[in-house]
Amino acid sequence: MRKLALFLLPLALLLLAGFISGCSAFQRPPTLEEQANDLYKALMCPLCAGQTLEQSQSEISNQMRALVREKLAQGATKEEIMQFFVDRYGEAVLAAPAKKGFSLFVWIIPALAMVVGGFFLYRLIKAMQARATVKVKPESQLSEQEQQYWDKRLKAELEERDGKLH
Repeated sequence: MRKLALFLLPLALLLLAGFISGCSAFQRPPTLEEQANDLYKALMCPLCAGQTLEQSQSEISNQMRALVREKLAQGATKEEIMQFFVDRYGEAVLAAPAKKGFSLFVWIIPALAMVVGGFFLYRLIKAMQARATVKVKPESQLSEQEQQYWDKRLKAELEERDGKLH
């Protein structure tokens, strides 16, 4: 047993070191094309209903994609490029609403609805459980006649069972 532990301990430490080094591995910075694709997904086409720049094939989307690539090549950040398009087309150009001001409600309401819905579901389940409990009449509430009847029936059933066993 001790030999097994001496073998498994270094093995476990080696595995742990591998996991830790894998988690902290160097990640290369995203390429300009990867950054551009992220922006294409984050910006909406101003003419096409419900389509991002990535999905749209309109002329304005082609121009916007070219502008995104140009600005990235000039060294602009994702935030700067998104702000450029917001200044030009308004908040509607963002695929996801900003997490500030009135748009914050879009982010808060679903979580709040889950909490409130969970509370009401909990109360509903508790109410259903309370109604489902069976009210059994305790023995002490049986009348004398009912008690004698059940005692005789139990005794007869036990005698019948004992007779079949022997």
